[in-house]
Amino acid sequence: MQRRQALALAAAAACCPAWPATARPDDLVVRLGQSAPLVGPNGSVGRQFRDAALAWFAQSAGSASGPRVELTTLDDGGQVERATINAKLLTSEHKAIGLFGFVGAGANREGMQVAREEGVPFIAAVSGMDALRQPDNSHVFLLRAGHREEIRQIIRHTSTVGINRVALLFEYESAGWEMRDSFDEAARAAALASAVSASVSRGSTDVAAAVATLVAARPQAMVLGANPGASAAFVAAARQAGFTGGFYTLSTVGGQALLDQLGPLAVGTSVSQVVPFPWNGGTPVAREFQHFCSRHQIVPDFASMEGYLAARWLTTSLARARAREASSTALAAALERLAPTDINGFQLTFNPQTRSASAFVELTVVSSALRFMK
Repeated sequence: MQRRQALALAAAAACCPAWPATARPDDLVVRLGQSAPLVGPNGSVGRQFRDAALAWFAQSAGSASGPRVELTTLDDGGQVERATINAKLLTSEHKAIGLFGFVGAGANREGMQVAREEGVPFIAAVSGMDALRQPDNSHVFLLRAGHREEIRQIIRHTSTVGINRVALLFEYESAGWEMRDSFDEAARAAALASAVSASVSRGSTDVAAAVATLVAARPQAMVLGANPGASAAFVAAARQAGFTGGFYTLSTVGGQALLDQLGPLAVGTSVSQVVPFPWNGGTPVAREFQHFCSRHQIVPDFASMEGYLAARWLTTSLARARAREASSTALAAALERLAPTDINGFQLTFNPQTRSASAFVELTVVSSALRFMK
């Protein structure tokens, strides 16, 4: 399959003709499919990503520089089995030529496999998993940086402020094992005095054993990498057990999810982010995004910013490729061949070795007003 995909990509790059600069093939429709939680603990992430992407696709439909993009979203409720079924339905019944914006480690692991089997590109996964970022995943096209880059950034920050005893909470499944390995690697590189980790079962919020293990190690800071419910339960239990250090959390845990569950207990938590800060208008991309949200009644947050950027990346790729064929191979070729791109100051350069277009990571913190601050 990988060889066939590579040959198809090469053929698409060589044979796709351009349409005249003044014309647009109005009947050309690129159909994408998404499986995401629209309800439950991660439902806000799925809804915000979807709504922002849909709004951009609708806005760009009036452009003469690319085909029209349609997105069908099926709710998986955060359940891996439903995400797998959705992925198959999207390609078979909804005729999606690409899978886009899947949310959650399990959904992305299974979705990537379905995409491989169906021969369609797997685009803009909301995941930091290393498994997605292997060079031989020729059908995967990621927007965001991975957990490895996020953990490195966190450890660089803790080292800078004099913290040399750090702990990690992870989920006992493949994405969690990757986090643990990346944490150990970053801790060795930074020569931390102490680096200890503990896990919770996949999907569980039973954190009692992990709290006992990590609090006993007396770290100065803890990194949260488990599901939002477990991470929130862990913060509350660790504070009750006497831990007074700082918490850091990965983007896929969701700072907003912790805020919603913890309230004032979330104050001071540092959250790594893989898209620009969406609120204060301090950057050109943030200012443009705020105008976009106002026009389309989108709530600005990190999830909607990611959906907006992912949709812009895709439509920019299609417009520049000027392909006249709505096919999986043409879509993949457009993403693979996109030259380095500047979206109002947010730089995108697709790297085939990491299958990602961005390595951007920055830390935000939850203020006493229960808002994110840079």
